[in-house]
Amino acid sequence: MTWRSAEFVALDFESTGMNPARDEVIQVGLVPLGAERIRLGEAYAEWVRPTKPFAGGSVAIHGLSAERLQQAPAVAEVRPALARQLEGRVLVAHYAELERGFLKRWGIKPPPTVDTLMLALALDGQITQTARRDAYTLSALAARFGVEVYGEHDALADALITAQVFLVLAHELQKKGRVKTVKDLTRLSGYGGGFLGLFG
Repeated sequence: MTWRSAEFVALDFESTGMNPARDEVIQVGLVPLGAERIRLGEAYAEWVRPTKPFAGGSVAIHGLSAERLQQAPAVAEVRPALARQLEGRVLVAHYAELERGFLKRWGIKPPPTVDTLMLALALDGQITQTARRDAYTLSALAARFGVEVYGEHDALADALITAQVFLVLAHELQKKGRVKTVKDLTRLSGYGGGFLGLFG
């Protein structure tokens, strides 16, 4: 399947830390896209109630505390809606291993995955071990490609930025003859395994 005809969903989790085995998701944001268009009207965002207090550093980043999130729905309430949104779509995320880790912890099998971080490195002929990390953050790529940043550390805003950055990267990689299909994108992202079936 050509990437232009596929259905994607850009996903971002805001969490209490970077370890899916230990930390918790406190906000989900996703933006569907297909036919090279972002469908903002179908965007979805939800706060998630944590099960335990979290570190002060997370409060500083998100401006939230466990106490303020006590009215938010629990994971069990958010999970079914998220799983429905991912069904039949290709996942797009920046540093996707984090989102995939939290999905697995929630008992959701990650769909075929495209990582905008890895696509940017591929476009520049860079590898993770030697690339300047600050040049490949989501906000750095947004600035580079002229994508407006509405606010960082908000899951919906970051999902929207990720969707826009993805479209730029996919077009640039196609111009270079490196991308035509969804399988090309997942392969460059490091997720080119045997699960692609419908999306090749």
